[in-house]
Amino acid sequence: MTTQALIDKKRVAASLYGMLVGDAVAVPVHWFYSPTKLRADYGEITEMVAPKATHAESMVQGMSYSGTIDIMHDKARFYTGNSLATEAQKLTKEEIEARRDEHGNYIGVTEDSRVHYHASLKKGQNTVNACIARLAMRYLAEKNAGQVDGYDPDEFLERFVEYMKAEPDPKNDSDQLVNHNDVYMDVYVRYFFEMASQGKRLRDCPKNQRDQWSIGSLDGVVMSIPTMAAYANEPEAWVIGRAVEHHMLTHRSITVTATISVLAPLLLELWHGAPLKESLDKAMDKMRPPKITGRELRDSYVGKGGPGKIPKDKKWLQHMELMPPGTTTKDFVHELIAKVEDDEDAAGCGDREASRLSTMCYCEQSFTVVLYLAYKYGSDDPRKALLQNVMIGGHSTARGAVLGAILGAAHGVEGLPFMDDLCAKEAIDKEVNGLIATL
Repeated sequence: MTTQALIDKKRVAASLYGMLVGDAVAVPVHWFYSPTKLRADYGEITEMVAPKATHAESMVQGMSYSGTIDIMHDKARFYTGNSLATEAQKLTKEEIEARRDEHGNYIGVTEDSRVHYHASLKKGQNTVNACIARLAMRYLAEKNAGQVDGYDPDEFLERFVEYMKAEPDPKNDSDQLVNHNDVYMDVYVRYFFEMASQGKRLRDCPKNQRDQWSIGSLDGVVMSIPTMAAYANEPEAWVIGRAVEHHMLTHRSITVTATISVLAPLLLELWHGAPLKESLDKAMDKMRPPKITGRELRDSYVGKGGPGKIPKDKKWLQHMELMPPGTTTKDFVHELIAKVEDDEDAAGCGDREASRLSTMCYCEQSFTVVLYLAYKYGSDDPRKALLQNVMIGGHSTARGAVLGAILGAAHGVEGLPFMDDLCAKEAIDKEVNGLIATL
């Protein structure tokens, strides 16, 4: 086997399906940093379910959008951060504390009245980030038809803008083809359209991780997976280059680039038929684990009253400092699996004193969690791998998408759970088949 041999198209297709399955199954409990609160609302997740209207840890109402391009539509009423911050001046200290989230951020509303991040989605639908990945799948299928490379980043950004500006379909667009219809729009989306509202060239609109720590999110990796798939018959370096070009359209991030440089070769190995654990070991040998633990990261947020209160240089180092040379992620994951029985001790956000990794969105933490789950469960029980990802909480949708792509590559469509529960299954079939036909 060499990377110059043709890949198995069925495995590539399964990665695309797995990406969407992993995202959708995590939607209801996405961003419950406390597994205790997660279980209070949903019990033990064993299948795809619809999200509830409220979410005890949601931050949406503490957020704002100041762009003039309407991407919020009927969801704009939820983004009340600016007005709620003004109202806080009238509250007592106790009332303010009751309106803080798990990170110490002031949200402005108490737990029982916080809108769910995905309150408007049905069972089996995808987050806005996965919908943008689906948009890339449709675009690549169209522009690369006949095995001609027609991808144009500027044209894709125009499609992105059109999609986000489109009003949600009043006839109920279950396939999410007209508009994603999701409540939560990440900071990268809101910033992008604030810049676009000022007339900036679209390629100049993305925010940089140097200026906003959360741009180093695993979501930027998820949205590049269709690009990896579309150019999977190219040499490894070319696949990485394509994926980096695409993620830079929305996420200017060192950690997103670093993660793609490991994930793309891993998927290529699997698409060529390599064994899962052997491929994971090879990938993890290229990495070192993050230095800061999940508990330490959470405590730093709460201690400062939110991540925005941490000095910029210290916040940067939280995401860039790794364990000393000689400590590989492979050895780290093997040791973690051998020593830790409960996955909540392996990855968490404050409920456990010993949580080694964080369940927050940051690539250096979240991708390591993905590799841990893939190695521990992925070979024998892909269903359990995806469900454990859900139940440990945190940024489970992006982790699920990357984990699903890895599991699909290893097991094929036949080995993926929850396939029949995808809400837009027929539309997704067309998207996947259309992209695969261009290889």
